[in-house]
Amino acid sequence: MTEHVPRTALVDRLDAAIRPRAAHVQRALASPVRNTRMAVVVGRVLGLAFVVCFLTGLYSHVLQSPLDGIVTPTRPEHLYGWTQGTHVVVGSMLLPLLLAKLWVVYPRLFRWPPLSGVLSALERGSVAVLVATALVLPVTGILNILEWYPWEFSFRRTHFALAWMLIGALALHIAVQLPAIRAHWRRDDGDVVDGGVRDD
Repeated sequence: MTEHVPRTALVDRLDAAIRPRAAHVQRALASPVRNTRMAVVVGRVLGLAFVVCFLTGLYSHVLQSPLDGIVTPTRPEHLYGWTQGTHVVVGSMLLPLLLAKLWVVYPRLFRWPPLSGVLSALERGSVAVLVATALVLPVTGILNILEWYPWEFSFRRTHFALAWMLIGALALHIAVQLPAIRAHWRRDDGDVVDGGVRDD
């Protein structure tokens, strides 16, 4: 007859097996530039790019689908062209910025335990939504520029809905990370971060 291992004993065994492996992976991926300071530096540029794209996209959407009672500016004459140009250029920059941010924070995927409570679960969930939408939006945007639509859904409606999801996830992520952002927004000569690696 097979013995049933109590749940706590099973959890303890799994923890004992996975914890050293997770620590080993984090050490193997360690780099002097993979720290909170660098995550904040890249994150603030990426966040600004998201906001610029969201606002210019919102302006474009309201022009194409006017809302009752909202009057949109039509002057200067080339305002729409400038906002759309900004949307396309900054939107195209999102991919390399996002890849840089993911490279910096990649070792954190192997943190153990993966969740330490409700706040941690909320953060991980918001990050999953943020990364997914941040990858889909610029890729579908670039395909829209090329006028190639290898999907069945409406590009404009889906792009607009995903933009709101991204901004919501970004706001939640910033709220959760605010203490780290405030601590590492500016570099001070005395700062020591992430395992003793100084920011240079």
